[in-house]
Amino acid sequence: MTTLTKSLNKWGFACGRVSVLEGRLTPFEFFESLAGLEKAEDLFHRLQDTSLREHMVPGTLSWEDWSTILDSYVHDQIVSLRSNSPEPGIADIFTLSDDYLNLKRALQNRVGYPFKTNLFTEARLTEVAAGSIQLLPDIIRPAIATLALLSNSDPESQMQIDIVLDGAYLRHYWYLVSDLKVPLISDWVKCRVMGKVLLILWRAARMGHSLKLYQQHLLPIADLDGLITDLCANPDVRTWGTIIPGDLSDLWEQALEAEEEEQVSTFELLCANYLTALAQRTKLQTAGPERLAGYLWGLWVEVFNLKLLISGKLNKLDADLLKRRIRNTYV
Repeated sequence: MTTLTKSLNKWGFACGRVSVLEGRLTPFEFFESLAGLEKAEDLFHRLQDTSLREHMVPGTLSWEDWSTILDSYVHDQIVSLRSNSPEPGIADIFTLSDDYLNLKRALQNRVGYPFKTNLFTEARLTEVAAGSIQLLPDIIRPAIATLALLSNSDPESQMQIDIVLDGAYLRHYWYLVSDLKVPLISDWVKCRVMGKVLLILWRAARMGHSLKLYQQHLLPIADLDGLITDLCANPDVRTWGTIIPGDLSDLWEQALEAEEEEQVSTFELLCANYLTALAQRTKLQTAGPERLAGYLWGLWVEVFNLKLLISGKLNKLDADLLKRRIRNTYV
């Protein structure tokens, strides 16, 4: 079992805040009870009893409004904790997906960005929209440069843009914590990136896409180059469990036991729950980077569950279906 770092007093203030904030996270049973409610309005009323109430606006009914509220709720906490963190890269990995959605919009030269800016400032995104990528991080600049000649209107070009950005995002994600030398965080990040890669390739295989194209644009990703190469050389996803290392191989085989149309989403759920189990170990730590990382993942899962249930209730999805999709919580 990977050990936690010890005696890191410089993390005391950030982890003291985390200790308080953990008490505001919502347990799994609460989400199950929300899934069982008949009306979306009842769910909205129940949310007034959570820490989300500070961000709620009277009369909020549409999914767009709720999505904005939830994004603001998680973003504000991450940015606030980042300001107290001796290692900002830990917080940055939890806002990075928003950064890349903004970056995609800039590459498409579309006006306005859907998320608050973080690593890519609005000025930097404006430069990218104008065709200047020189000041993007070295870890992703070569990949982004390959997109210069692609058409924004061609569907095949759009698919290639998505693949290139997926590879850049995962490469950047791993890079942000590569200098920490914290074993548990390194293991957790490797697991998360590997899970993301497997989901990307599985969905691509199901759609009949060439996996060689994905191999070309996903590589290099730290320690996963050999795995990606082996998977892309084998189009039969049913055999991938013999290639995937560690515990994710067992999760893969477990997902294959689900109904075919549920296999990918089942694997995604299993991976998230596995990562949560790893993150829960960080609650044993008084002060250290793992404690912050664990809490931020717990916050991330909470917002995922809230989005799942609010969207599901607004779209009148079956309660049992929603309950099956709820992810295990940090508390």
